[in-house]
Amino acid sequence: MFYSDYHIHSRFSGDSNEDLIKIIEKSIELGLKEIAITDHLEYGMKDLSSAWDINLDEYVKEILRLKEIYKNKIKIKLGVEAGVQPHTLNYYNEKISKYPFDFVIASTHGINSIDLAFGILQEGKTRDEMQDFYFKTVLENVKKFKNYCVYGHIDFVTRYGGTKFRGMDIEKHMEVIDEILKEIIHSGKGIEINTSGFRYGENRVYPDFPILKRYFELGGEILTIGSDSHQKEYITKYFKTAYEILEKLDIKYITSFEKMKPNFIKIR
Repeated sequence: MFYSDYHIHSRFSGDSNEDLIKIIEKSIELGLKEIAITDHLEYGMKDLSSAWDINLDEYVKEILRLKEIYKNKIKIKLGVEAGVQPHTLNYYNEKISKYPFDFVIASTHGINSIDLAFGILQEGKTRDEMQDFYFKTVLENVKKFKNYCVYGHIDFVTRYGGTKFRGMDIEKHMEVIDEILKEIIHSGKGIEINTSGFRYGENRVYPDFPILKRYFELGGEILTIGSDSHQKEYITKYFKTAYEILEKLDIKYITSFEKMKPNFIKIR
């Protein structure tokens, strides 16, 4: 049995139509103790449809309502996934400070206002050049932005741009990855194991094993596990593999959050 799923999207996200009640009931059926609803908050991105314009007042009100209704069955955490960019950090600081979030994932979905998924950023670049560009942007974000709990799917840049951009020579990027991890740890923040890499044909978690290993070697402690589900069927998908990775690394704890404060949960 798994303890929690800390990366779940619902109908409030621009890329999901899943009903919150169905998410919660499925999570209870799976025996989870906690879930974090982490719908997308995107800002400063060109050519995103209006479906991505989340109404935070409505969203927060609904999560808090359901949190109270289901409090005797499961802990529901009010979360959000903020698609941060260096030029949008003031916006995210303002929005995140306005609401009583339990948990915030910071993610790099776009660079220079362009979504990674569009394939435009990859044009004219080699795989290594694109990945270096991405990691340097992540480093700038973690140096400037502190209003988050964990950084999401740190190396998922490989997911976009087609076959040419799949895979990674981690050693080529390890210097900047080390800087990212050190900054995250120094700031008292954490990372996630995101199991969606298996769904997207990469046959791995985000971040990949060598990066996870390095995070703990550098003294990292804060870690959540999330399915990044956009449909209820994907909740806890591939978590068995995530737990096996933690066992291989001899990690005995994951993290729970309340009002953005971490608590450590023993898993074995």
